[in-house]
Amino acid sequence: MHASAARAIVLATLAGIVGFAMVARLAAPGEGFERSPTLPMAMVDVVVEGGRRLSVGRYEVSWQDWKRCHDDGACTYLPPPGRRDTDRPIPVTGVNRFDVVQFIAWENVGAARIYRLPTAREWREFAAALPHPERKKLFEDPRLAWAADYGAMASLTGRVEPSGHFGALGNGIHDLAGNVWEWTATCARPGDDATCPAFLTEGLHEAAVSIFIRDPAAGGCATGTPPTHIGFRLVADVEPAHASRRPAVARHFATR
Repeated sequence: MHASAARAIVLATLAGIVGFAMVARLAAPGEGFERSPTLPMAMVDVVVEGGRRLSVGRYEVSWQDWKRCHDDGACTYLPPPGRRDTDRPIPVTGVNRFDVVQFIAWENVGAARIYRLPTAREWREFAAALPHPERKKLFEDPRLAWAADYGAMASLTGRVEPSGHFGALGNGIHDLAGNVWEWTATCARPGDDATCPAFLTEGLHEAAVSIFIRDPAAGGCATGTPPTHIGFRLVADVEPAHASRRPAVARHFATR
């Protein structure tokens, strides 16, 4: 067995044994941090299943956003930027599930709404306008459905591009067709969220990735073609107008 594949299996097994809830201690924000003043995140309101309104980040969370979290002491890991030859915001990449949990905890301090990851179903709904070319399946046997598309899935190579590089869908959400896949809140093993070893990431195709993996090239893709890069975007449920809200804090996200 290839070493990278073996490593991914060991990591996934570890998560299944000790449980996501237990190893989530790794994701606890840094102690005693103070939230620096920032501006509101750019969001787009869309309608999803059942007529429910959902606010979706217009862009993926940027490396510049992440660095502010790190500077505040809440995000304990600072990944290297995907590129250094631009002053424009770039998506943060190279972050695992535990890292993302830290960022969301920081982002929600004093926020007027509660930010979270989208479910895989929500992601597919607000990305529904993406083209989905038909792929020739390797196997027709339903028992091999997990491997039927292997090697035929679309992928984009190359370095991380500035936010907005890949354009927007008609709903105003940018870079859904880019080369940064996005973490979701959906466990790759349904009904097992408390001990989930891998979560679904969404992009040009869906892939299950171990909770420990920061670099998908390291062999951490549980199923499917590995993503090129992994980042994330946030969503928030739109409450009815009469619902109470927490007081907002001025928040700064890099100018898009």
